[in-house]
Amino acid sequence: MKKFFAIAALSLLVFVSMNSANTITMGDTVRVNPNKLDGYSRHAVTMTNDGYVDSWAMAVTYPDGLFPKLVSGVTPLDGMTIPYTDKHGEQQVYTCPMTVSAAYADISSTITAMGYWDYDYDNEYEPYGTVKWSAGSHAMYEYNLYVDPSFRNGYITMSGTMSSGYDQRGAVLQGVRFYSRTYVYVGYMKGDVNGDGRVSISDVTLLISHLMGAPMEELNEFQLDAAEFNLDGKISIVDVTAIIDSIMSKK
Repeated sequence: MKKFFAIAALSLLVFVSMNSANTITMGDTVRVNPNKLDGYSRHAVTMTNDGYVDSWAMAVTYPDGLFPKLVSGVTPLDGMTIPYTDKHGEQQVYTCPMTVSAAYADISSTITAMGYWDYDYDNEYEPYGTVKWSAGSHAMYEYNLYVDPSFRNGYITMSGTMSSGYDQRGAVLQGVRFYSRTYVYVGYMKGDVNGDGRVSISDVTLLISHLMGAPMEELNEFQLDAAEFNLDGKISIVDVTAIIDSIMSKK
């Protein structure tokens, strides 16, 4: 009887999440280095959830000129492996299956393995339900995206649901819908005029030479965008000063 009431009390924690930040996304904004044009760029996808989840499914759209590699377009990350306890009390690691449709338009994962716990410390392990992603942030998989030479910017969208069966340990998500949109663009970071991956005095020197009209210092489209540091719509000595200030502030 004591065991029954303990389980019943825990079951009351199960609820349907309707208004919390549960999502799967690449983030709000992703920058692709111009040297990846006509090549591949890798980017992680993360799931954030505030309750237990054992199943998720989503539809994904990609902008023209940016799409996963035909083979091995997605690679599972650490978030697709979950530690759990089996019925013998032994620690195990479950590798979550991932189903991917043609052209990577639909991606999903459902866990069917059972997890066990000794909630009342009597050395008897009983099932709490399926193994699940616990509340938190999980690095799920990594895209290997082909970047067409013509691609400059666009959006990747992910829309779907997170769900879970019962769990004696606490709250689960049931049919929670999510939508995310990630802006992806090609470019150097602001201030990185020479495109070497860092902002330094070399960028200042190059920008000054460009402003002085040095014939060998013509900047390409990505360098020009990086040089427009203070976002006033034009490239001038004000940007030079702003880049210098930025470099000095980090020393």
